[in-house]
Amino acid sequence: IARSEPGLRPECAARVLTHGEATDRSIVLLHGFTNCPRQYVRLAEAFFERGYNVFVPRFPYHGLYNRAPKELANLTAEDLARTGNEAVDIARGLGRHVTVFGLSMGGLVTAWLAETRSDIDRAVLAAPAVSNRAIPDALTPLLATYFRRGKNRFRWWNPDVKGAGDGPGHIYYGFPSRGFSALLRLSTIVWRNAEVAPPRARSIAIILNPSDESIDDAGVRRFAQRWRRQGANIAIHEFPANWQLIHDIIDPAQPLQQIDRVYPLLIEWTEYPYYVAAAPAATE
Repeated sequence: IARSEPGLRPECAARVLTHGEATDRSIVLLHGFTNCPRQYVRLAEAFFERGYNVFVPRFPYHGLYNRAPKELANLTAEDLARTGNEAVDIARGLGRHVTVFGLSMGGLVTAWLAETRSDIDRAVLAAPAVSNRAIPDALTPLLATYFRRGKNRFRWWNPDVKGAGDGPGHIYYGFPSRGFSALLRLSTIVWRNAEVAPPRARSIAIILNPSDESIDDAGVRRFAQRWRRQGANIAIHEFPANWQLIHDIIDPAQPLQQIDRVYPLLIEWTEYPYYVAAAPAATE
């Protein structure tokens, strides 16, 4: 788990919501690249109100006041894996049944945890960064090495406005290419793992957003097929395309957010088969 760092925003520190004792269910919520635990401020409360003990860890070098931080270049795949592992260890003490939910980078880390941890009852990968629209899957291993060893460049989410764009104040304006290599390297690892062994988590769901501008849904489905060829039972759910959802379907501070209709489905798909809430049908 990322410890306190100089320049950390207080609202971006790791969050724990507890009922004062271990509960039947605990959940780990893993945030996305360049975001922070503040992303889950509303969804964490929703799960807490449903009886969960909730833990939202912070990945290293995220949540700093500087929204174009050089520190993020230090992020490694080992940082991501270690943070996820420690979060699950903590969740084991918070609840009898452990769920891990991750969006984007968090979904990628959830994939790795699903492959390596048999003590996860439910792993939910929302728009997981196992396949990116901007990078062909075949080039991911090569670019992981290139971005790590080559010249480090800062890449703006919106190059036209750079640091003058709209958006939540706790999210970075962009990222160093060297830091992004951590995601590509972990993606390479989970794809290779999926080729040789089934995931170890007891139950897995993948959530896709057909209007996602960052994640390649076809690539995510190919990844799921690797798991299925190993004998895994993977449930794939998909939001309606006509909702035109943005990539970050979680953070309530995002412009164009639609959490009022997204959250009920996220909760239903996360809890199934343990609990099914009434919500619009939009599943494969």
